[in-house]
Amino acid sequence: KLSTKKAVYKVIKSGDSSGKFGAGSYVTPRKKTISAVTIPTTIKVGNITYKVVAIESKAFMNCKKLKKVTIGKNVAKIGKKAFYKCKKLKTVIIKTKKLTAKKVGSKAFSKINSKAKIKVPKSKYKSYKKWLKKKGVGTKVKIRKM
Repeated sequence: KLSTKKAVYKVIKSGDSSGKFGAGSYVTPRKKTISAVTIPTTIKVGNITYKVVAIESKAFMNCKKLKKVTIGKNVAKIGKKAFYKCKKLKTVIIKTKKLTAKKVGSKAFSKINSKAKIKVPKSKYKSYKKWLKKKGVGTKVKIRKM
């Protein structure tokens, strides 16, 4: 496991200091009371850089104060119930184009704020809109192009 000031990560693929990127997944925020979070494109621990390619299951489950999430462009997988019961979550910005219905766990976006706005990459709008609904996004949630 890797740790930064704001979050805990898990190493999926190790990197080295010669510049070879490793891969990591976002496990959980340091504090469950955070109101905004950005899943970074990469994190640096020591002199090794890791691409953040996944968000673990239940990573933000029950983060009662979480209002805004920005998902970085390297994320290719979101675990089950990742944002489950984040009732105040009103803004989700998805920068990655690597997500598919198979790579997003069930109920990943269930029980977020009913008036939430989700921004997705323009080129992925149709497919993302389709699977976001299947992954628990409410019918009143607005999905928009970036």
